[in-house]
Amino acid sequence: MKDRSKSYAGRSRALFEANPGLQITGIKVADQLGVVGYVERGKVRRTLRDLVDAGYLRKLGDGRTGLYERTGARMQRLPMTPEQRKARDSQLTKEYRERVRAAQGSSARAPDKMTINRARLDLLADLAPAKPWGKEKGRQLPAETVEQFQARGGQVQRLTASWEQAA
Repeated sequence: MKDRSKSYAGRSRALFEANPGLQITGIKVADQLGVVGYVERGKVRRTLRDLVDAGYLRKLGDGRTGLYERTGARMQRLPMTPEQRKARDSQLTKEYRERVRAAQGSSARAPDKMTINRARLDLLADLAPAKPWGKEKGRQLPAETVEQFQARGGQVQRLTASWEQAA
């Protein structure tokens, strides 16, 4: 097996190219690559999944115990130099930001929980009694005292407070 690169994808491709017709599980691929540890084995598993998506490998069987074999197809993407990768990443980032800006411009943003919605505040103000100093709005009635309420025929129920019950 020739060491193609230091990436798991390059090392995995080199493993399959060095052994034509090889059918092997993901765990054994990780063992062949000398990978130790759960996190690193997960990276190999994701790399094998990416190689299947690229059409370079074929997965036989199902679940975690499937066998991987080379399809014979070439990699669809050619390896890039770090400069090319950086240029591609900046281009993808720029396109993503443009899509996000376009989506924000076309639809209203969800309100922030800490933002005061003045229209909602006005609606809620109609439900509350007016301030006693005469700042009534809309359908609000001026505030009245208990005596004024009783004079209109209202009934007041007196509830004792917890500190009054203890005494």
